[in-house]
Amino acid sequence: MADTLSLYIPHPEDGWFYERMMSDPETMAYNAPWFPPDGCIPNAQEEWKRLCADWIGAEPERFYAYLRRGTDGAFVGDVCFHYTPERDWWDMGVVIYAPERGKGCGKQGLRLLAEYAFSHGVTRLHNEFETTRDAAYRMHRAVGFREIGQTDGMVFLELTKEDFERGAHMEPRAFLDILHVAERLKDTTRHCTTSKGRRESVAEHSWRIALMAMLLRDVFPDADMDRVTRMCLIHDLGECFTGDIPTFLKTDADEQTEERLLDRWVRSLPAPLDSELSALYAEMNAQTTLEARIYKALDKLEAVIQHNESPIGTWEPNEYALNKTYAFDTVAFSDWLTRLRREIYHDTVEKIEREGT
Repeated sequence: MADTLSLYIPHPEDGWFYERMMSDPETMAYNAPWFPPDGCIPNAQEEWKRLCADWIGAEPERFYAYLRRGTDGAFVGDVCFHYTPERDWWDMGVVIYAPERGKGCGKQGLRLLAEYAFSHGVTRLHNEFETTRDAAYRMHRAVGFREIGQTDGMVFLELTKEDFERGAHMEPRAFLDILHVAERLKDTTRHCTTSKGRRESVAEHSWRIALMAMLLRDVFPDADMDRVTRMCLIHDLGECFTGDIPTFLKTDADEQTEERLLDRWVRSLPAPLDSELSALYAEMNAQTTLEARIYKALDKLEAVIQHNESPIGTWEPNEYALNKTYAFDTVAFSDWLTRLRREIYHDTVEKIEREGT
């Protein structure tokens, strides 16, 4: 979680931080199309003098501030806005110093800027940037900005005072619409059955891997297990639109269809839920974080556990061998999960010996 930030109105002697950011190629890379080759601002000292004279204390026409971290007082970035009369909106910007990125500073800084702007006479904030800047897009959407258009590779976003004051909470109707879609998983059955021979639903599978995540909080102290639980709960929502297809029958075309339909639905959700779910699905697909790997392991392990609980007469012929090998590679990153997989394997072998024909 990001450290607590606050807005700091800089004094003339604080210009060293502005000059440091403006001369750092990694921080200013986004600015390269306007200030080639690296985006750095020339004559940063003179530009700082102009900012002090024209921007500081000039709200609501113009505003400039640093973002300061609470624990050590360090500056981590800056924010600004200025009135554009021909559009009757306030263009704004947030820049996070490159060494401070990836800590949640941008989203927090953007929210601080919006709070300050709307309490000082601003009615509409506007920003625009390249459509390829996915992180910036997600950050703005998470704060409540709406996309109002795209052209020539640029995306345009707006946040009104009314929308911000209403907050990022979704409307009750939107909440119900989401639940009505998710309810389909109660009737979407999987290949496997319960211990009493009833076809299990996708919702039941998702519930149990979420329970598994909750029970393993102490096993993975370095992981955000709340995030893992969220992954478990949403991982099969795409099957609301396609139904469940067993792993050994699912094709690449099936995967692409499910991803396309799920993506279209997620993009239709209210902010910031749309960007939050998109980020979770991207993390789950990438399989690079500890949380994503734990979720994937639990997803596969639960399937084998359920097969061990179901009547063996419901197994497909290929599952006698598959249930002995499935997911061993997926759990290899964790000694504890590997031990669990071995216990599940022993249960599989005993079940085959006891019930198999």
